[in-house]
Amino acid sequence: MEFSNQQIVESELPSVLDISYRPIQRKYRRVSIIVSSIIALIILAIPLTINILAGETWFYDQIIYILCIWAVIYGFMILISFKGYQHKGYAMRERDIIFKKGWIWRSSTIVPFNRIQHTEIDQGPIDRIFGLSVLKIFTAGGSSSDLKIPGLLPETANQLKDYIQLKVGRDEEE
Repeated sequence: MEFSNQQIVESELPSVLDISYRPIQRKYRRVSIIVSSIIALIILAIPLTINILAGETWFYDQIIYILCIWAVIYGFMILISFKGYQHKGYAMRERDIIFKKGWIWRSSTIVPFNRIQHTEIDQGPIDRIFGLSVLKIFTAGGSSSDLKIPGLLPETANQLKDYIQLKVGRDEEE
């Protein structure tokens, strides 16, 4: 057996930019906005409730400033929901699955099938209302290398899960 370790020129490598990503469902943007709104309301309700129950009077003098800061934070959360949706997508390849996300901080996660331990499909209450699912992919690398693909139709999530399980089963046999 002869050892070989040939050099690869960077210009010959395939580019991740050439991948045709499938977008997640458009309904997911609404789900994201609803979740952001619920979080924003909780952020506003907690200090309001604490100050009302504590009978603090300084709070009433500062309410305009607090509401303005809250409105800016809420507006930014909605903007992230809109823009973030546009940058989410996934691609299934021969040996791996890729998920890209991020408007401000962009990331692309590639999970090879031979690293996948199991898959799971989740539906939260808001996802269920909009008929969406989340495909969770768990890897041997731990939680930092796990992958979640939100905004999938249940049929699509099941198809992807079945395909991944088929590929994981084949890799184990080889």
